[in-house]
Amino acid sequence: MSQVQSLPVWSIASPLAGGALHAAGSGLFHTLLPLRLVSAGEGASIVGLAVMAESAGFLVGCVGSTRLIRSVGEVRAYAAFSALAAVLLLSIAFNPGIAALMAVMAVMGFVNAGQTVIIESWLNAMVPNSGRGRALTLYVLVIGLFYGLGQLLARDIDPAGNDMLMFSAAFYVLALVPVTAIWVGEPQLHAPVGIHILRAFRTSPLGAFACLLTGLVSSTFANIGSLYVLDLGFTQDRIALLMSAVVLGALFLQFPLGALSDKLDRTNMMLTLAVVLVVVCGLFFTISVATPFWMLLVLFSAFGGISEIFYPLGVAHANDRAEPADFVPLSSNLLLIWAFGGTVGPLIGATGIERYGANAFFWYAGALSIAFAVFALWRRLRRASVKRRKDFVTYPQTSPEVYQWLPAADNQTPEKNEKP
Repeated sequence: MSQVQSLPVWSIASPLAGGALHAAGSGLFHTLLPLRLVSAGEGASIVGLAVMAESAGFLVGCVGSTRLIRSVGEVRAYAAFSALAAVLLLSIAFNPGIAALMAVMAVMGFVNAGQTVIIESWLNAMVPNSGRGRALTLYVLVIGLFYGLGQLLARDIDPAGNDMLMFSAAFYVLALVPVTAIWVGEPQLHAPVGIHILRAFRTSPLGAFACLLTGLVSSTFANIGSLYVLDLGFTQDRIALLMSAVVLGALFLQFPLGALSDKLDRTNMMLTLAVVLVVVCGLFFTISVATPFWMLLVLFSAFGGISEIFYPLGVAHANDRAEPADFVPLSSNLLLIWAFGGTVGPLIGATGIERYGANAFFWYAGALSIAFAVFALWRRLRRASVKRRKDFVTYPQTSPEVYQWLPAADNQTPEKNEKP
């Protein structure tokens, strides 16, 4: 580690810039992909299948990309992943059938997970323990802001043409430049954690459910929300702005709500937020193209912030109930639970929108929020509060590697991570 710590401070900008450029391309692509498929005559359920395939590939990539990366090294793997992602994006210009499109999206999900693992392993190795918390906060802000920037760029790009694919692919390729052109060292990846989903539910049923809820609702809306806004009759520039408001609301509301959770009982807070989310979902039934746009921006931001906060709160709640040595494998499995929700949610949400109209998504989100509130109340009545072990940390839903950033990870061994 001494070699890594001797690197100049500015060297963290290299992998961070690569991740930011990739996020910008991702924001542009994921905002316009649903609009592109609809303009080609496809139904919302096809959009759901495409997004589901990508999420499934991402889930597999979180688990399986580490072995592939180790076999060739981080720099070569990142270059290969970026090039492949760009080619896959451009292949969509040929308007492949649904089976081919799902295959393309699945591979894209896998390589995106691999790229994220590499970036986060680099940042983790380059930052000493004393700076990891600040580095994680900076990482969350930069990735979120550039994803939102990509969404804003989608305002003036025709989704039916090939410009959106070319611009997105260009961002993916440009992400290669800071990562491969500037030498910042090449750290060894940590041993992958085992898959112990049931153990995560046993350790913290409410925390695991919170992560699942985030995948089913927040991540789903981030991927298919364009369909909802389109169905209401809004123009493309308004769609891009509103979807950007969702991401920025999720980004900035996490910090004050997270700080508040350090002062309150997390179970009570998640119960309250679930009730608030039900109310917010109800407000969506009252909006139309005649609603003042500033009110829409506030409502979309509130929905993004409240629905997204359940993931880091769920991780923190689970950590309150786990031993320090189990934090990394537990949190990594909570990420897989979130990814599973993000895999099945888009198909359910998109199919509901196609059959029953735009408001079907918020019936779906509201019902899940009510179920979570009931479960949280039952858990609150059944169990006493647990003394806090860790302060709230705003975790991105990116890859299991991000949980290796914490000082607690330094005391772990692969044997502990892999215990049955």
